[in-house]
Amino acid sequence: MDCEKEVISLQKEVATLRADVNNLIGWQHTQNGTIKDVDAKVTGIYKIMIGTAGTAALSFLGTIVTLLVILSTRGGN
Repeated sequence: MDCEKEVISLQKEVATLRADVNNLIGWQHTQNGTIKDVDAKVTGIYKIMIGTAGTAALSFLGTIVTLLVILSTRGGN
């Protein structure tokens, strides 16, 4: 009798563990999808930052060129 109760108890425990594992597998798939979404957003932000830095660098370069042109024309007078 005790062995029968123990087998029944183990069967219930195995069923519970199977359900928990299935729930964890589903959660893992959800997390993987979420991680991919976050990665795409971070990549987008990175591209925006690179574009902004490039624009700032070109603007700075344009300012330097303009300043050099102005100074060179003043030096000729």
